[in-house]
Amino acid sequence: MTGDNAIPWQPVMAALANEQVLQVYAARVLGVDGPAFEKELRRLASVGLLTPGTYEPVAGVFDTILVANSAPKAEGIDKFFSSGMLTQLPMNPALRREVLEHLATRLIPEGETLGETDINRLLATVTTDIPTLRRALVDHGLLERNADGSAYRRR
Repeated sequence: MTGDNAIPWQPVMAALANEQVLQVYAARVLGVDGPAFEKELRRLASVGLLTPGTYEPVAGVFDTILVANSAPKAEGIDKFFSSGMLTQLPMNPALRREVLEHLATRLIPEGETLGETDINRLLATVTTDIPTLRRALVDHGLLERNADGSAYRRR
């Protein structure tokens, strides 16, 4: 949640789950006569749905709740990962290169020659499609493979 005016959704939903509180809120929002018990009005004000004292509906309260409680949108190469796993290789060549460079730097130790089993084990920490990722790293010149494919080295 961000900012001082952020409203958590859980107390709002808990308040509205009470049938009597919901009826009082609906009457206030619709501007019709309805039940207006002080206890329910205070509860609605305490969760940010009504203005304290006047008990008028707070404009834009649900937009505020949604924004405050939404996850930030992933940007850059982060949008190609979920829980640390690569979800897809970007189609855009520049982004693809950036993702592959990130993975090569993150996963493959510099200056070490590794066997295919070791490379596969490292790549398995970020993908289920090991051959495709390994091939992409080689094709983009980030991983050097010996002639028989038994040893790899980060460039």
